[in-house]
Amino acid sequence: MYNYQNEVSKSNGWIAKPLGRTGDLNSWVERMEAACPNPSKGQVVWLNNDKNSIGYKVLGFKRNGDVIWQRGQVIWH
Repeated sequence: MYNYQNEVSKSNGWIAKPLGRTGDLNSWVERMEAACPNPSKGQVVWLNNDKNSIGYKVLGFKRNGDVIWQRGQVIWH
C-alpha cells in the first residue's frame, strides 16, 4: 500500500521539511515500520507512492535500534 522506496538518495538533493507539530507518533512509527521494515542509512521512503511528495530519510539509528527519520523532499534533477 505505502511502500515506495528510494534506495539511493544524494544528500545534496534533499531538503528537510520539518512539520514542528505534535500528533499520534506511535501510529506514524507503525506506518514507517510497515512501509520499511529494514531501513538502511540514507534510504528515502514515501508513504503514498508519489516521488514528488514529502518523504522520510533515514539519518541513522539510536542505540536501541530505533530509526532516526527526517521529513523532507528529494529534489529531482
